[in-house]
Amino acid sequence: MSLPKLTRKKIIIIAGVIVAIVVIAGISLFWGPFFLNEHNENQLKLISSENAQSIVSGQDITISIEVYNGGSTSIFNASNLWPIIDGGKHRLTVSPCSYDFPYGLAIIPGYVNDSSIASSIPLNIWELGIYTCPVEFLVSGYEILGFSDQGYMLTAGNSPTPITLSSTVSFSGYRVASNPLNNSYNFIYFPVGQYTVFIADEWGETALLHFTVT
Repeated sequence: MSLPKLTRKKIIIIAGVIVAIVVIAGISLFWGPFFLNEHNENQLKLISSENAQSIVSGQDITISIEVYNGGSTSIFNASNLWPIIDGGKHRLTVSPCSYDFPYGLAIIPGYVNDSSIASSIPLNIWELGIYTCPVEFLVSGYEILGFSDQGYMLTAGNSPTPITLSSTVSFSGYRVASNPLNNSYNFIYFPVGQYTVFIADEWGETALLHFTVT
């Protein structure tokens, strides 16, 4: 019995799958534990990782997030399927000026799972103040190149803006209110305990990472 012939299309698909596996394996080897969620018929992948599962108070925890297109070049319409946290829908970010990115994170004290995210209260990880952010336009969608996290942000009436849908951020603590009368906050290092990193994108996919501070 002769074996079925591999057509060029089948070879390309197999090669693409191998590339995606290699990329994800590389992330796992470099970063350690990672969390992968897929949506849009398994084409878009929300990938997240942390550099450690345990740190000493005062050290940084580093988080990596990527939206990876595991299929052909496609346009993904902007969405608003952000998660419910602390009783309301919140658009998550990776910096105070990253509202045009379709993903973000929150850090929550304690070991939190999917069923308790909605009632969890995130820590204030961003420094309060006035930021000079680039002009933000209404994003209509993202054109993401095939087998890549590279692409273009699409906005009404403007040329497509090149964008890389991956970010790496580090935190060693958070901010707590010191004087409610003048809205001042003090920075403190993460105290000893467990913490949950909650990651989400605007298409409704989520991921959970956990770390311990000793």
